[in-house]
Formats: sequence, structure tokens, C-alpha cells
Amino acid sequence: MSSTRAPGRACAVAERTPPRPPQRIAYAVLALALVGLGLRFLALGFTPRILPAVIVVGGVWLGYEASRPRRSTRYEVSRLWICREGDCRKLSELGAARLDWHRPSVWGGWRPALLLQLGRESWPLELSLEGWHDVWDCLRELRPDLGLPDWRRHPGVLKLLVHHRHRGVRLPPGVEVHETSNTAAALVGGLATATAHLFVLPLLGLAGPPWDLPASVVVVGLAVWGYGRLDPPRLERVPPPRPANAPQAERAQVK
Repeated sequence: MSSTRAPGRACAVAERTPPRPPQRIAYAVLALALVGLGLRFLALGFTPRILPAVIVVGGVWLGYEASRPRRSTRYEVSRLWICREGDCRKLSELGAARLDWHRPSVWGGWRPALLLQLGRESWPLELSLEGWHDVWDCLRELRPDLGLPDWRRHPGVLKLLVHHRHRGVRLPPGVEVHETSNTAAALVGGLATATAHLFVLPLLGLAGPPWDLPASVVVVGLAVWGYGRLDPPRLERVPPPRPANAPQAERAQVK
């Protein structure tokens, strides 16, 4: 079907819109600034040269991300249909739904997604979309025969929610995650670096160049890693599970 919307009243919608022009402009300006700063450091003979080179590469990558075209992604589910970016299929054609990893392109990383099996095709409902949890609940309500578990008690989903920043997962409403404090981690890294330079490195005879920079990088990395192990991210609150027919019952009460 050519319509971009599912026929009938929508049960749930999940979507991701591309960055707006002001965001793209801000990213492009920042990318140019990073490239210019890195090239300036190289021209001044900054050592070690790996640092200016990393700054230049980071600026080029940010500029590429800001300029490359991106399409909006939209899933819409109604009582009889499921649509993705204008392609609508009958909901009865949905053969299976499972949580798995999805790779959108050869150069892209692996992303968690609810893979929807429609005939020979597999539609990835990525957990980075806004409203993915609504589509999940809607599929449980309309297709209970799929045996799709409640995401609120799915071990894989709960683990992804804890590490949502690293996995690119959008938190559903009502989910609260205790995050590792970046300020505290930076403070611990600074104290560890100062201690190493004042006491440890002179004791080992490694004070001064060329050991200053490598030692600082190692000490900060170990300190931040150790603090993260002592205060890891964890789930503080998850909404209680609900039966698969809960949305239908709620609508009946509203009526």
C-alpha cells in the first residue's frame, strides 16, 4: 500500500525523525572548529602528534554525521495493519517477533531491535525509536499468539535499559536508571593522576617526559573504570507488568 499511515485507528506509533537544520548547522560548525584546531596544533609541532590527529579525525567524522542524509523511521500499528515508512502489511502476516541485534548497514554498528518477521522480510523495530514500547505492548494485545513477553520483565530488555546510553536505547516513561556520576568519576580520575605524578612516578623513576602523558592516560582510565565498578548503573524503577489485554480493558473503562 502507498499510504504512510496504517488504515484504521492507530494502536501505537514508534518513530525517529532526522536532526533538524539548526542541529545539523551546529554539528557542522563544531566539526570545522575541531578540524581547524587539530590542524593548528599540527602546524605548531604539538607532540605527541597522535593527539592533534585524533582531533582532526573526530572533526571529520562529526562533519560526515552532520552532512549525511538521514530518513525518518516510522512504525504504525492498527488493529489489522502494521506499516513501516509507507509499506503496510496485514497484521495477520506477522509470523514471529523476537528481541535480537540488528545491523542497519555494513558500516553501522549493531543495535538492539524487536525483529518482526513478515513473510521473507524482517522489519527491525529498533529500541532507539520513540514509542517502541507502545508498539511492543500493542503487538502483545493484538497478537497474543506470538507469545511476546512483557518488556517490563524481559531480562534482555532490562539489561539494555541499564546500559541505555551505550546501547542507544530510549527509556520508556516510568523507567528510572541510576547513572554513574560523571562528575565523581572525573574527580576520582583527577585525584588519582595527581597522586601518581606526586608520589608514584617519582618513586619509580618515571617522572617527566616521555612518561607523563602515557602514565596520565593509564591512571585516569584505571581510576574511572574502578569507580564505575564501585558505582555501576542500575535500574531504580520499572513500571509493573500488565496483562496483554490491559490496553483494551483501559479503553473499555474510558468508554
